[in-house]
Amino acid sequence: MKNTFSARRSLAATLSTGTILATASVVTALSTGHAAADPCWTYTPTMSDGLAASSTGSLAGSLGQPQWLTGKPEGMPKVTGNTEALHMLTGRFGPDRTDKTGLSSTDLGIMWDSGDGRVLAAFGDSFRCGAGNNGWHSNALYETDDMDPSNGIYLTGPATGSRSEEFLPASLKIDGVEKTIIPTAGIEVNGAQYVDFMSVRDWGRPGQWRTNYAATAKSTDGGKTFSVIRDSYRSSSVASGDSRLPDFPAHSPGADNFQMTAFAKPPQDTAAEDGYVYVYGTPSGRSGQARLARISEAEFPNFSSAEFWDGQGWTTRMDAAKTVLDGRVSELSVQYNKHLGKWLALYETTQGMVLRQADRPEGPWSSEKTLISRAQVPDIYGGFMYPHQTDGNLYWVATSWNSYNAVVYKTDLAKVF
Repeated sequence: MKNTFSARRSLAATLSTGTILATASVVTALSTGHAAADPCWTYTPTMSDGLAASSTGSLAGSLGQPQWLTGKPEGMPKVTGNTEALHMLTGRFGPDRTDKTGLSSTDLGIMWDSGDGRVLAAFGDSFRCGAGNNGWHSNALYETDDMDPSNGIYLTGPATGSRSEEFLPASLKIDGVEKTIIPTAGIEVNGAQYVDFMSVRDWGRPGQWRTNYAATAKSTDGGKTFSVIRDSYRSSSVASGDSRLPDFPAHSPGADNFQMTAFAKPPQDTAAEDGYVYVYGTPSGRSGQARLARISEAEFPNFSSAEFWDGQGWTTRMDAAKTVLDGRVSELSVQYNKHLGKWLALYETTQGMVLRQADRPEGPWSSEKTLISRAQVPDIYGGFMYPHQTDGNLYWVATSWNSYNAVVYKTDLAKVF
């Protein structure tokens, strides 16, 4: 496995140094697809395009190579400043060719250490893009044993089997009832894997989707199968009430603020270790602020045992939770960074992808520092930090609507704080 990663890193390094150059025609063809309209990317380079894109200009130089090496990776952004784009994580232009295991197009990339030598990565709405069938599945789960992201992040394959498939409860796929089921957070606690997810009632206007409920699913077999924990449900005030949905509990005051989450826990053997899982919650959509709950590892993910930060201390009232991250907080990722000795919060907001730091999970949090601006990547969203940070950089993934695949980024933290 490690040798395979090394070989792939060599290929990624070759690409990133510009040894393989695409002609303008290839670059144009690769950048005009819009996955928001059609997630199944259909452009295939012609032989002449392949010859022009190869490093040698010869037929031998272009045949037999993965598509991602024949030109500019699909949707690969150009960014400058404190952050650089390393490579595509998923799809036919990623070094691992996840399209060959049924993941041709996807978003998010929520990653956590599984505690058994792996990292798990949960994705949102995904597509296989086979002939005559886009192969839509509401979520997917992949794995890797890559603990060093300094040369990129590489996926081994699906954690659920040989092909990409839904690992959360099957969604009804009925608009206005339950359109899809999307993961929002993942974590390992006491040897089990937990994934929080939202039941999306409808997408509505851009960035203003509505949910039926949020809940947490648990796996005790390494991520192959999951079951929903009854005491983890947070019912929305606008749930459809359709009888085909699960029998989830009635809405409780404050539950609307925890429809999307980020899980975090202090690393072992650090001064921050305290035996709690911290659950950062936001409302459905992209315009809410973040609030904070904590649940002891022994009780996780039982929300009836949760405590909520009310601005002064911890309370058992969910509706008393106060804002800890203000502004427009969308698809939040939180992590304790050993290099800085700080908590980091990464999310998408009005100006782009931003990062904040704090000494404690509840803050106070620093001002927002922009990693990628809207001017650079106008449609960037879903930024999630890698669980292993090996140096003074921050490694993370994010998606753009244009490519509808995850990209690996590296941020120089010394340039941020």
